[in-house]
Amino acid sequence: MEPARIPDTRSISDAPPVHGLIAEGGSYSNWGGHRATTPAVYVEPISYADVQSIARDHGRFPTPVSPVGSMLSVTDAIVNDGGTLVCLRKLDSILGTETDALGRAVVRVQAGCRLKKLNMWLKERGLEIPFQAEIGEATVGSVAVGDTKESSLDAPGYFSAHVVEATYVDEFGELRTIFDYADGPIFYEFKCSFGLMGIVVECCVETRPARLCRSDISLETYETPQQLARGLLEKRGQCDALLAIVFLDKLIGVFDQRYAAGPGSVAPFSQSRCEEFRVAKRLAIQRGFDGVTTPLPKGILYSRADFVNEYWRPCKDEKRLDFQYYEHDIFKLEHVISESYVFVKAFEEETGFTPGGWATYFVNRLPRAQKPFGLYSDGPGVSFSFDPFCSDPCSPRWQDFSRRYNRLAIDSLGARVSPIQTQWLGKGDVTIPKRLTRSRFTTRYFGEFLE
Repeated sequence: MEPARIPDTRSISDAPPVHGLIAEGGSYSNWGGHRATTPAVYVEPISYADVQSIARDHGRFPTPVSPVGSMLSVTDAIVNDGGTLVCLRKLDSILGTETDALGRAVVRVQAGCRLKKLNMWLKERGLEIPFQAEIGEATVGSVAVGDTKESSLDAPGYFSAHVVEATYVDEFGELRTIFDYADGPIFYEFKCSFGLMGIVVECCVETRPARLCRSDISLETYETPQQLARGLLEKRGQCDALLAIVFLDKLIGVFDQRYAAGPGSVAPFSQSRCEEFRVAKRLAIQRGFDGVTTPLPKGILYSRADFVNEYWRPCKDEKRLDFQYYEHDIFKLEHVISESYVFVKAFEEETGFTPGGWATYFVNRLPRAQKPFGLYSDGPGVSFSFDPFCSDPCSPRWQDFSRRYNRLAIDSLGARVSPIQTQWLGKGDVTIPKRLTRSRFTTRYFGEFLE
């Protein structure tokens, strides 16, 4: 049952002051620099009371009030012209580990904490979160109620699956806490809400003793898209988890086959090859895999925290990663790759353009009751994402490709898409139930997808 909502009857003048940074009239952009917004007010709260005052004071902080973290989204999810942009990066404390009411080991962490910081803090204590993150700047609050993906070992490959408690500020400025074991459906819906039900300020995330990982990196070339698809499935069947970078136009796959390698947070011996690969991989992702070669080591050992990388904010003329996201059931893999190959070759013949490559993740899904909306909501099974990427988000040919491929992926191949990871979506491409939103927090962009 949804927690009771208590209307706020106080006047604006009764709202306590906000002590964090407040700016007016500025412009803010996403990481890639191709999405920008000019809110009426930008604010960085330093306490939960600040967030409560922001939600209550409609005069000083005009609707919609939109929470953001590191503004990594490739879509217009950050756009809130004329509204209030609330950046939670100063609420970034790790409050400690504890045991919850069900006896689970958890870490209590504030919403603005970056994943790199959290992973390194846990590593020092011999712990980890099950989600094997890639983007270290992503903040806990954003990924607790947003879309993520990773070919994780031993666990579902999305961060919110491991969030068991959330504290948030509702549309009336009340501070509320909900739990997976006590609040049932409303808790799971909240984690699918993109922050449209309330502003997350704190979470509890499952932890476990740290486990080492081992990776074998290899490159394979195929003669047909069908062989490439079968190669992906074969490589996945040989390991515990697989991440692949596919150069679809060339029918080449670079495979990261991951294996569980026993307990521990630190490899038992120095591995220069592992660090060389980590740095090369980080640079490749930073630059959208353009002009960067990476080694192909085998048998490298590492902790999850080691490969949670950080990326510098690029200049507007710098090569940088941009991407699209599409989720499919694993049983569709060969059909999706075959049809995508035909599309890519036709687009290349017409325009001379192909994406830089395709990131392919395999994600284990939970029961539908635990993921009732959006990505991975088809119930138990395995999804794969097939995500084209580019090194220039402002390229007209890349944008044209993305718009046109949307129609194939969504309309013909039945892909699920994300309002924060799939660009150029139209009405009906994704739907967000109105029950997952509150008008105080719903921007025009997200409002286009309500049903």
